[in-house]
Amino acid sequence: MTIGQINCFMTVVNEQSFSKAANVLFVSQPAVSKSIASLEEELGYALIDRRDRELRLTPAGAKLYDFFVRMRNEYQNTLSEINHIMNASDTTVRIGCSDVWNPDMFYGKMIRHFKRNYPSIHLEVEDNRLPDLFGRLQAGKLDIIMTYELYRPLQYSFSVQPLTDASCRILYSKAYFKSVHSLADLNGADVLIFDVDIEKKFGKLVKKICSDYGYITEVKNCSRFESAVFNMACGRGVLLITEWDNIITNTPYESIPFPHSAPVNLVYQNAPEKPYIQLVVDELVQIFTLEKAKAHAAKGH
Repeated sequence: MTIGQINCFMTVVNEQSFSKAANVLFVSQPAVSKSIASLEEELGYALIDRRDRELRLTPAGAKLYDFFVRMRNEYQNTLSEINHIMNASDTTVRIGCSDVWNPDMFYGKMIRHFKRNYPSIHLEVEDNRLPDLFGRLQAGKLDIIMTYELYRPLQYSFSVQPLTDASCRILYSKAYFKSVHSLADLNGADVLIFDVDIEKKFGKLVKKICSDYGYITEVKNCSRFESAVFNMACGRGVLLITEWDNIITNTPYESIPFPHSAPVNLVYQNAPEKPYIQLVVDELVQIFTLEKAKAHAAKGH
């Protein structure tokens, strides 16, 4: 189904004539008939009753026409909201993220995009402990949070929009683990995780993937990132991290890939009185979607 087919169908209904619709659309009548026929073939049912000279919609056609009218009205309302935002005075959107993330992964591209395309919207990005982000969102201290966590927002009717995937790695201390080439070389070491919700989501998965490499492990939650790094540095396990975590691995630590990715999500509350929040979410998703597409294209070459 294309925009052209939808427009053609609605014009035929509005004009109550295939020939009049053709004049409005500046195309031939056979082209209009072909467009409607293609749409009906794709959907699998008739939309217009052609048995007599009077144009009538089938029940399916009437329902679909009503839907397209609502969709068009919603589209116009959305454009009006966006125009209002673009012409309004400065608006600030507060975004929270983990205090252990590397800002290079997201901050610059976000700020540059909005300065260029939406100068009236200012993004304020602040860092907090991962477990505290949702509480600040609930309290209205943040408009959007970027987080790995998936459980509580859904329970409290917050919207969750996937943003991107962060590849995972296993970080270890070179002082305690020599000649590490794969997960099998870390056999016997505990895998340290620093958040209870991450443990819930990845605990069983980590054990399963490690066992596939002949690596028997226990998953331990250190509750704080700093504590997890300390234990890892003391040789009391290895640390599950993502590429977004801000850890320099070129001195006493090294890392190896872990065959999994962690979803990075935008969590926010639907607020009709603040349409700019949904706009920001949609734009952020577009930024990372385009970036991912470019990365895939680069690998293809």
